[in-house]
Amino acid sequence: DGALVEAVKTFQDYHGLAVDGVIGNNTLAEINVPIRQKLIQMELNMERRRWMPDFLGDTYVFVNLADQNLKLVKNGKTWHTTRVVVGKPYHATPVFSDEMTYVEINPYWNVPYSIATKEYLPKLRQNPNALSAQNIRVFSGEQEVAPTQIAWNSYSGSNFPFKLRQDPGGRNALGRIKFMFPNQFNIYIHDTPSKTLFDRAQRDFSHGCIRVSDPFALGDVLLSDQGYDRSRLEAIRDAGARKVVKLKEPVQVHLTYLTAWMNKDGSTHFRRDIYDRDEVLLKALARAMTENL
Repeated sequence: DGALVEAVKTFQDYHGLAVDGVIGNNTLAEINVPIRQKLIQMELNMERRRWMPDFLGDTYVFVNLADQNLKLVKNGKTWHTTRVVVGKPYHATPVFSDEMTYVEINPYWNVPYSIATKEYLPKLRQNPNALSAQNIRVFSGEQEVAPTQIAWNSYSGSNFPFKLRQDPGGRNALGRIKFMFPNQFNIYIHDTPSKTLFDRAQRDFSHGCIRVSDPFALGDVLLSDQGYDRSRLEAIRDAGARKVVKLKEPVQVHLTYLTAWMNKDGSTHFRRDIYDRDEVLLKALARAMTENL
């Protein structure tokens, strides 16, 4: 009946499932998780939270990789929440904190070396013009090189000397805006042309960076007090030229991995351990406890 359907929807929401009120395989699997396992999961995430600073910043961006959601908090109040796509298990997004310092509209995409050699080089061996339709250009140092003039079969992952760069535009892999917090992992938050992935309950599809739904709404919340509201950001986007906007004050960014947590309203939430980190942490804590006896 209606009450049962609503109860199932609430359960699905608390477990990061598709909220449809239907007890399918994924919902049934979560219903059948023993309470002892959920208690252990809560203990593990209390440990993870203990590792984080007590004060996250006056203004900060908080991304829970297991939840695949982002929130922006100002003075203890959540101003913006949105869905994100995170790294697939093979390209798991790391956990760390850093400072966002600038936003780039109509960015170039400098193709990472691993993607250039593992994914694009085989295509270029087959067809030197394979990337032209994606507006990806080839550079040797600072000099652009025609892809048809390169003997691609002479190169591999060990001696690839070129840089691949995608021009700004609607097909750019970073979309039309990116949010930069320079870090050793080369991870950042950005737009994407692949909008349909945000409709999925499980969203681990990227190479490690964080793709954000409706990024110009996020830009509005971050930059409107600097005179860059959504309409101005979109006008810059539509003009097509690359533009860098520095933040007046750096914003803390926290990439976290919490598979269980409690909200302020008392609701307890659980998420799939997409990177299989719970078991690793459980073994590490058990080993530490044994060593301290």
